[in-house]
Amino acid sequence: MAHSDFETKHKAIPLKKWLWNSYISAALIPLLLIELTFLAIYWGTGEFVYKRGAQAVTDLSQAALSDAAGREAQTISRKLQTIEALTKVYGDATGEALEQPSDVSEAEKARHSYSPDGVFYTTEDNGGSAVFYSGIFPIDEEEREKVWRTARLDPLMKSIVEADPLIAQVYLNSFDSLNRIYPYFDVLEIFAPKMDIPSYNFYYEADEVHNPEGKVVWTDAYIDPAGAGWMVSAISPVKSAEKLEAVVGIDITIETIVEQVLDISLTGDGYAMLVGRDGTILALPEQGERDLGLTELLDHSYDQAILDDTFKPSEFNIFRRTDLAELALAMQDAESGIIDLDFGHPVMASWSTIEGSGWKLIAIANADVLLTPSNKLRDTLGMVSGVMLLALVLFYSVYFAILWRRASKMSDNVAQPLHELEADMADISQGGTLSVQRVHSVAELQMVNKHLVSMSAKLSAASRAKSAFLSAMSHELRTPLNAILGYTQILQMAEGKPIDAGRMADLDQIARSSTELLMMVEGVMDLSRIEQGTMSTNFEAVDAIPVIRQTYVSLKAVADAKGVSFDIDAEPKLDTTVMTDSGALSRVLAQLISNGVKYNVSGGKVTVRLRDGGPDGLFIDVEDTGTGIAEERQKDIFVPFERLGHENGTISGAGVGLSLTRRLVEVIGGRLSLKSEEGRGSVFTVWLPRP
Repeated sequence: MAHSDFETKHKAIPLKKWLWNSYISAALIPLLLIELTFLAIYWGTGEFVYKRGAQAVTDLSQAALSDAAGREAQTISRKLQTIEALTKVYGDATGEALEQPSDVSEAEKARHSYSPDGVFYTTEDNGGSAVFYSGIFPIDEEEREKVWRTARLDPLMKSIVEADPLIAQVYLNSFDSLNRIYPYFDVLEIFAPKMDIPSYNFYYEADEVHNPEGKVVWTDAYIDPAGAGWMVSAISPVKSAEKLEAVVGIDITIETIVEQVLDISLTGDGYAMLVGRDGTILALPEQGERDLGLTELLDHSYDQAILDDTFKPSEFNIFRRTDLAELALAMQDAESGIIDLDFGHPVMASWSTIEGSGWKLIAIANADVLLTPSNKLRDTLGMVSGVMLLALVLFYSVYFAILWRRASKMSDNVAQPLHELEADMADISQGGTLSVQRVHSVAELQMVNKHLVSMSAKLSAASRAKSAFLSAMSHELRTPLNAILGYTQILQMAEGKPIDAGRMADLDQIARSSTELLMMVEGVMDLSRIEQGTMSTNFEAVDAIPVIRQTYVSLKAVADAKGVSFDIDAEPKLDTTVMTDSGALSRVLAQLISNGVKYNVSGGKVTVRLRDGGPDGLFIDVEDTGTGIAEERQKDIFVPFERLGHENGTISGAGVGLSLTRRLVEVIGGRLSLKSEEGRGSVFTVWLPRP
């Protein structure tokens, strides 16, 4: 156990791997760390420069966007103030017209008529305005007089529309639902006969409740009942001493605002949108439609007359959209400012309040586009870093290849002599002899080889002395043993004479012991002959079955004494002829069968099975039902004088039988193998060539 722990803690590695590990730890790792440190410093510096540059660009972009939003808000404010001024002038002129007597021509009166629903309206276009007097109230002489008085406003209304391209139409709405509007259109096709004009936002947002100061105000976006689509209006009250007589208004369509007011060039693929006081998006260009997932409402279907005022749906209100909630809250807290948003891509949103209307102009810019210069710088730095990293990888790949080649060459220069020394030592351990000293370029290796040759000569001399001793000893032992065996056999033949049964049993024991001793001595002699290379063989075609039977007969007494049975099992029509030395085969079988008997259980069995070993050979299996051999001990079974713990047991032997058997099998050109399972017996298999 201690030896195993030592091997685990001190596991040896090949020389080439040891040299390579030394290169890596001593040279490559420090050099690589230095290179990577320089690369990290370069990358960190580039990242620092990028962040500083990106922050500077962001600051400049935010300032530019805020300036653009404020500047454009002032421009829009001036445009709206012009329209407010025109609305005020128009309102004052309307008040004066309502107070003066009419001077309308008969031709003007002639183009008015009543509809079946009681609507008083204009029937033809003479270049002036259209009149729609709702039938919600009876239209009598007093109402018609109001129409004639306001007819003098047509030139002014026309001048107002032509004065500013933003203006879509001009109108007058009275408390009793008179509507005068320019440019002219067929009013009966658009307006409902019983239309209650004061119920619409373009009227009531100028009344005393919603506009107590009586100034010009702006409506939220709504559907124009006159059919002009989505629009906003600048409206102004027209009051008499007693009440609110009318409301005048100038309309701007959303389409006009998008095309003219929001046609703004902003950096960063930017655009602008208008938001009303209540958070409704009044006007939105195409870029904003894509970002917010909206389609701006420019047109409207008038399949039937509008019966009520209609406002933009909730998705156009920034206070009701989660993606714009942060912007809405910020706009509530400040008249102007800037904030970062996410529309699926980062954007900057800057807003500014338009004086008078209270609307907000929001400028939106794509942050990625604004940071394009910084991103290009970062990409350039990244590309340079990548090129440097690639160059580093290529350099070290070539460097590693060169070092690997040098390490391989160096290890070969050192490992090859070591392999030769290892082979020489293995040859010596197998009984070989070194006669020639190898030449090495390394002095220490040269000296080791010199000592190895000297050691080989001494070991060879010792081995020869040992073999001579064993040969002489075996010869001296064999003669008396033969005599003992001979006289014992003579005494055995005297059964029934003065020798009683007890003495006969003793004589049987003498015979068995003598046989075993003789086999051991012969085994030692054969092993000595094999080691000296003096063992003679005579190869011939031999039928294996008779040799097996004859061998067993010589061991039958030992087998019967232990109660071990014997059987020969051969495949039908199997050719059992092999090319071998019959004497050597007999000694091999005798040793294997003897082992099968000695190490068997009482009442066990030994089976010799013959199998086809292919076109060139025959398998002979010697199978026993004995105790078997543990797997970890099987490698020691063929070591000379190794008895696997039976040294002091009752089973006789010197531990040379299986070692001799393997050497004999090799001498006669065969192979010996073992399969064993502890507690279930063993199978020794001999493969021999056919003639």
